[in-house]
Amino acid sequence: MTHLDSQRLLKSLRAGQPGACAELVRDHYQAVYRFLVHLTRNVHEAEDLTQETFTTAWEGIAAFEGRATLSTWLHRIAYTKFIDAYRTERRARGARERRLTPEALSSDPLAGVIADDEARRLYEALYELGYSDRTVLALHYLQGLSYSEMASVLDEPAGTVKWRTSVALDRLRALLKDEVLDHAP
Repeated sequence: MTHLDSQRLLKSLRAGQPGACAELVRDHYQAVYRFLVHLTRNVHEAEDLTQETFTTAWEGIAAFEGRATLSTWLHRIAYTKFIDAYRTERRARGARERRLTPEALSSDPLAGVIADDEARRLYEALYELGYSDRTVLALHYLQGLSYSEMASVLDEPAGTVKWRTSVALDRLRALLKDEVLDHAP
């Protein structure tokens, strides 16, 4: 979506024009949903949080100042929804983490992408990381956000985000190295 398209859509949204909300969802749903799938590791929870994200965006469009792109703003809302859900779940169930199972992978819309063994190992290693590390890696490498866009989503300085991404990538590499060594003949 070009900057002009984004500005036109924003103007239409603020004017309450019919179809503007549907266009926002059509243009950004998949990116927000994929981001939330990576964070939650649960397609049903990701669907719910994606719907909540767009509901919140629709209700708060008048307050959107346009300092970020619509995409970055939606990712910020999605991330906030995830954090709220994560905190609620953690309080309700303790610090127990769910594991990604082969059954979950087969029902995942990304199953075709991660079907091969190397990709599966990469995703399994990614899911062994804490949610903070998964978040920065998903935003940068899977969603393609720049460090400045990530900084806006995470409400942190760009330098901190860049450092966190580097540390998370090092942790992922270490997990993958351990995985390879564990399976060596």
